[in-house]
Amino acid sequence: MPEGDSLEHAALRLQPIVGGVLEALDGSHRAVAPFRRRLVGMTIAEVSAVGKHLLIHLDRQWSIRTHLGMSGSWHLYLRDAPWRRSAGKARLTLTTGSHVAVCFSAPTVEIGPTPQVLDSISHLGPDVLHDDVDTTIVVERARASAAVTAADLLLDQQVMSGIGNVYKSEILFLERILPSTPVTSLSDAAVAGLANRAQRLLRANRRPGPRSTTGRRGRDANTWVYGRGGRTCRRCATLIKSETHGDLDRVSYWCPRCQATESTACQ
Repeated sequence: MPEGDSLEHAALRLQPIVGGVLEALDGSHRAVAPFRRRLVGMTIAEVSAVGKHLLIHLDRQWSIRTHLGMSGSWHLYLRDAPWRRSAGKARLTLTTGSHVAVCFSAPTVEIGPTPQVLDSISHLGPDVLHDDVDTTIVVERARASAAVTAADLLLDQQVMSGIGNVYKSEILFLERILPSTPVTSLSDAAVAGLANRAQRLLRANRRPGPRSTTGRRGRDANTWVYGRGGRTCRRCATLIKSETHGDLDRVSYWCPRCQATESTACQ
C-alpha cells in the first residue's frame, strides 16, 4: 500500500493541473457519476496529501479525496498522450486544458463539499510528513488506541498517519523495538521516539527516486530489514525473522538481536 511519502510524490506530480479549469470529470468509480457535469468549469485550487489520502480542492468549496489502497496510483499525462495503463482501470479522470490526471484502481473516491470531505479524514492522527508533529498528541492517541502490539500501533492511522508496512518494520528496527512488543509496555518516551523516527524517515524520502531508509541507494541497499527475511542483519549478521500479524495479515521483519530491547536506538 502506498505510504505517506508516495502520496507526497503523487501530489507533486499533479501540480501542473493546479490553476487549470476542469473541462471533464470521468471514471468508473460510482462516486463520479453524480458530479460529471456539476464540477465542470471549476478551477483546481490545490492538490495535497494527508497521510495516505490525496486531496484535490476546487474553488467554490468542493473537493475530491482518493485513497489508493493496495494497488491504486495517480498518473499525469499531456492531453492526447497515450496512457501507460488500461483506460478500463481508470477510476477517476480530471481533464484540464493541458493535462489529464488519472487515478487507476483506487478503491476509494469521495467527491463533495470541502467541509464534508475534510470531516471524513478528521479522525487521522498527526501526519508524520508535516513539520509540526506534536508527540504529546501522538502519545495521547497511542494510549487510547486499540492496538495491541508496537507493529499494530504504527499502522493505526488514528495515532499517526502516513506510515505503512515498509516504514513500520524499518522504524521498529531503528528504535530497537520488537514488532510484538505490547503497547502497554512502551514508555511515553518510546512512543515519542517512534513518532520522531517516522518523521525523519518519511521526510528524508520526500525527494524523487527510490525509497531508502538506510541512507544508501542501489540493489538490495534500501532497507534495513523489510523484505529481508532469512537474510543476515546489516548490523550484527543475525538472521532476519518475519511473521504475519494483525487482522490484515501484514508481514513484519525484525532482527532478534538488534531489537531485543527498546531501551536504546541504533545510531
